[in-house]
Amino acid sequence: MGVDLMSLGAYEPRWPGVLELNLHDQWRARWVDEQELPANAPVHWAYGMVCMGDHGYATRAKGAAKWEMIEGPTGDGAPEAFVKAAAIERMGATTGRLELIGFFECKATRHNTEFQQGTITVRPFYLVVAKKVADLPDGSGWERRRMRMAEFMVAMRARYPELEDYVGKCASRYAVLRAKGEA
Repeated sequence: MGVDLMSLGAYEPRWPGVLELNLHDQWRARWVDEQELPANAPVHWAYGMVCMGDHGYATRAKGAAKWEMIEGPTGDGAPEAFVKAAAIERMGATTGRLELIGFFECKATRHNTEFQQGTITVRPFYLVVAKKVADLPDGSGWERRRMRMAEFMVAMRARYPELEDYVGKCASRYAVLRAKGEA
């Protein structure tokens, strides 16, 4: 499922975290506040929060109830490529700047149906600063919504209550980039 089993032995988990998150009862996760993924990190899932100007962009599959950020399996383990492609597919957003805010180091629980208990994976969390947002093509399986930043943050915090602090870190980084004129 996208994790290179040969590199699992080469990847060394980081130091224990102070706060352990419960992601859908399937993963126990610790936040690592680093802006570079470690070598041999077994990535299978990534998150991307898309912003442009004074707005945040949310997406959802057609007919779904809640707006969300980009998230999903990375396939071949290339998280940056996945996030950029998903931004275009799900939002029509062309990436201008992509920044790693940090990552979650996850360990599979006994409730995980895809991975053996104890399997370690890494989930990067990216800020996507869009340079252009186009209309979604007819027949797309996705819907997009542009929201003022305050409304966007409320929606993201409601959708991801376990990631609230990290959504806030991402928004703070975007605010800094905007203040510097870099976003």
